[in-house]
Amino acid sequence: MSERITVRALGNEAQGIGTLANGKTIFVEGLLIGEDALVDVVTEKSRVATGAVVERLSSSPDRVEPFCPHYGKCGGCSCMHMTYDAQASFKENKVREVLYRVGRIEDEVIDSVFNKVVPSLKTTCYRNHVQYAIGGMAIGFRARDSHEIIEIDKCFLEYEAFGRLRKVLSDAFQNYPTEMFSTLILRGSERTNEYLVELVTETSVPHELVIRDAKKYIEATNLVDRFAEVLDGGKLMGVVLQICSDQSSKRYRTGKRVVLSGVDYYHEKLLDRVFRIKAGAFFQVNTEQAEKLYSIVKKHAEGSKVLYDLFCGTGSIGLCAVTDEQKLYGIEVSPEAVASAKVNAELSGVKNASFVVKQAERFDFESSKFDRADTIIVDPPRKGMDVALIARLLKMAPEKIIYVSCDPATLSRDLKMLCDKYEIKSVTPVDLFANTDHIETVCFLSQLSETQKM
Repeated sequence: MSERITVRALGNEAQGIGTLANGKTIFVEGLLIGEDALVDVVTEKSRVATGAVVERLSSSPDRVEPFCPHYGKCGGCSCMHMTYDAQASFKENKVREVLYRVGRIEDEVIDSVFNKVVPSLKTTCYRNHVQYAIGGMAIGFRARDSHEIIEIDKCFLEYEAFGRLRKVLSDAFQNYPTEMFSTLILRGSERTNEYLVELVTETSVPHELVIRDAKKYIEATNLVDRFAEVLDGGKLMGVVLQICSDQSSKRYRTGKRVVLSGVDYYHEKLLDRVFRIKAGAFFQVNTEQAEKLYSIVKKHAEGSKVLYDLFCGTGSIGLCAVTDEQKLYGIEVSPEAVASAKVNAELSGVKNASFVVKQAERFDFESSKFDRADTIIVDPPRKGMDVALIARLLKMAPEKIIYVSCDPATLSRDLKMLCDKYEIKSVTPVDLFANTDHIETVCFLSQLSETQKM
């Protein structure tokens, strides 16, 4: 039987949280605080349950009608039913709550260091990088919790040019059917007006045959010229084929990349720097908001002489933060990313930066030839930093640590260790992902004085 609930809070993924008659907490997607609804229980455990809305009985003033026809089916936009002000408030509260619950940071401390969320300049058409699934002749997104592909005419988060590029490939599939490709990846910059197309194949056929067939296909369909035509003055930099022939490369998108036409990169401009973004390289998906985030990091790094940028990738954060009077050392495990970071330093005229290929967790800070850092910037993957790395940072004891995080939970967990020797000076959420539940956070820490350590 359906049960009536009242939503009292929102979960980490923006689900409405209510209480069932038996006292269990239930999470239901699509509901907002204060709303009453009839729900069916979908899954149930000893203390929690998940549910689905049967009928919404009241509406929050924060509710808006989602403007995407695929909302609720595709797994992308979890917050499109909220006003943007409500989204920003939800994300701000999410960071605060996780700092308290996971980081065990007292409310008074959070109140003293917490800054309001930096809102997104754009709430639509902001993504400079999108991956689409291909199945049969359909191009779109996977349905939530399913392998079904939802074919789309428009994604409201993507750059508008991506829709035109995607339609070119869709038209080619209708006229020249093929099952060669499994994924389409589009990347580009509205600032430089350069775009990159990447096609992914998951076949186990020998590479030389796959490359031959892919080249024949794009020539027979005239894809390169047709992509260029729809860019309306923009420049198609290249078409790349990624060959994922085993389970690992399929899962992590680490297959062999071959240029079918042009080059395998495009350029982006950010904070007076120029970045060459290669196919497969990490770069923030919202350029305007990345600029705001990097400006915060740069402000916190003022007065430092030597910056370390751990997990530096293609060097974007460190290169945007460093000034002519400072030195920058970037540490990154990917040789391709380090090669790109060196190119990016050269393109931006930064002569005081060095980059090394090394896993941050295994880098020997004490024996390295690098100058000792007074500020360390870390931007780890979603899993955060491991215990050994945090211990080494505490031993090295730089004056400042600037922690950029895409997951408030792992940030909060790591802060529990870092706060043995560091004081949180500021926490700033930055919204790079409007209409979704994701949030970036910049946490600035300063070394405790000897008196504070006692």
